[in-house]
Amino acid sequence: MKRFRIILPIPLLVIGLALLFLQRNYMDEYPTHIHAWAEQDHYALALGFIDNGFDLFHPETMVYNKQFPSWWQEPSATTITSADFPIHEYVVALLMKLFGTTSPWVFRLWTLLWAMTGLLFVYRIAFEVTKKFTKSLFVTFVALCSPVFVYYSNGFLPSIPALTMGIIGLWFYLRYYEDNRRRHFHLGLAFLTVALLMRTTFAIELIAILCFELLRIIRKESTLPDKLPSISVSVAIFLAYFLWNRHLRNLHGTIFLGQLVPPENWQDFTELVADTYHRWTFHYFQRLQYLVVAALAITALVVAIVKKKKNKNLKHGKTSSTDSPTPLSLWWLVLIETFGCLLFAVAMMQQMPFHDYYLLDTFFLPFIFAVILLLRQIPVRRLSAKIVGATIAVILCFFWIRGAQTMQVERRAMENDGLVSYTRFKDADKVLDSLGISRDAKILCLYGYAQNGPFIQMGRKGYTMMWDEDGWLENALGWDYDYVVIENGKFSEHLDQNRELLSRLKKIGGNQSFSVCTPTNNWTYQEDWQFFCPVE
Repeated sequence: MKRFRIILPIPLLVIGLALLFLQRNYMDEYPTHIHAWAEQDHYALALGFIDNGFDLFHPETMVYNKQFPSWWQEPSATTITSADFPIHEYVVALLMKLFGTTSPWVFRLWTLLWAMTGLLFVYRIAFEVTKKFTKSLFVTFVALCSPVFVYYSNGFLPSIPALTMGIIGLWFYLRYYEDNRRRHFHLGLAFLTVALLMRTTFAIELIAILCFELLRIIRKESTLPDKLPSISVSVAIFLAYFLWNRHLRNLHGTIFLGQLVPPENWQDFTELVADTYHRWTFHYFQRLQYLVVAALAITALVVAIVKKKKNKNLKHGKTSSTDSPTPLSLWWLVLIETFGCLLFAVAMMQQMPFHDYYLLDTFFLPFIFAVILLLRQIPVRRLSAKIVGATIAVILCFFWIRGAQTMQVERRAMENDGLVSYTRFKDADKVLDSLGISRDAKILCLYGYAQNGPFIQMGRKGYTMMWDEDGWLENALGWDYDYVVIENGKFSEHLDQNRELLSRLKKIGGNQSFSVCTPTNNWTYQEDWQFFCPVE
């Protein structure tokens, strides 16, 4: 343990430098690329806490008409929304208040610190299992260089902090597995409970560990009574917040998906799996990472077979009543958690092709833990073998870092409406301020994408109408709002069906990208060129 404490600053330094190198160009970037919609929603949650006086149990965004249950068709009196326990966004709001700025870098820096912490505990778990510095640092780079992990390691989603909580929880549980100290079990359960509150999908890890522990109890390797109090507290806390969250959802609606969306039939299932595979496989991990892990698996299998054969030959014809039973293998924990992740993937299959970050909430941790167990199986005793292995590991990590860097550029180059929306509403708050529009004014935003994005840039709350279906815009025009903001580009694309709307609005300002209007009862026919020309 003393040696471990001495070398601990080395992986911390390496992790920090690697992540800072990969994210150096993106630390103040507005959420505009892959899944900008979800990132903007969580950004809005942090801004909502600043606006509501830091009321943790009434999270708000900037949208009055929520996606669920009415698909933006029912206005609400408040912007309160149900959400997984938003402690991540709450702390970001406190930091923004402390620093006196709501710039994206505050959010990104906080998440990056969590990513560094998570990777440090990946190293600690690996060292706990393998007892080897090189192996532990190597598996840390397997996790660090996942393109999805890198992309969200300084993002706005709670997946990284929740994953870190799950990793810390696993580390404490493994300490309990080794030393049987009850405080380690209680601490592990506490971290896992927080992870579960932040991202419900971490119920998979929590249940997997409890199932694994139940198997150990059946085998008389562990006991039940000493665990019941902390398990009961964990379940009670989760149920309490679950019921409160459901109350918020029923009362105010929500902008977050809160239901299972399995495939409709077998054909739908196969198509969704294929779509997910083609879209995200090499965003989850790099091709070279998959190849190396496959090689490790084959090597570990061969070593296990050889070792079993040798042990069988040594024990042939010998029996001993003093041999202690072999502890339940940690591979059972990996298998149980992987099975739970597969069940979740099927239950949410319709979302899998569109949510790359689901990997962080599910398969990422059991995959990394499996790599750790594979490395433990492979002995490296000779000095020459250690030198060769370390050299290969360094070369692989170098290529992975370069690959992760390339993937970050490629991911930000993918076509995304979030970037278009950000460009078209840039400096919208300054434009509205120059028109004397109060920060408390309610805005009806037409064709602005995504739901919270335009309002974040306008610095005001309001109603979103991202597209028009079956008279949605006509319905929204009857709501209680003060101003209408129109995204000119998308509006022009649908001008034929919205031409009459031009005569019901008076333009008071804007720029080439968006128009600011007030509703008017003086119906005057306007040509589109008259409407979109700059206001004198």
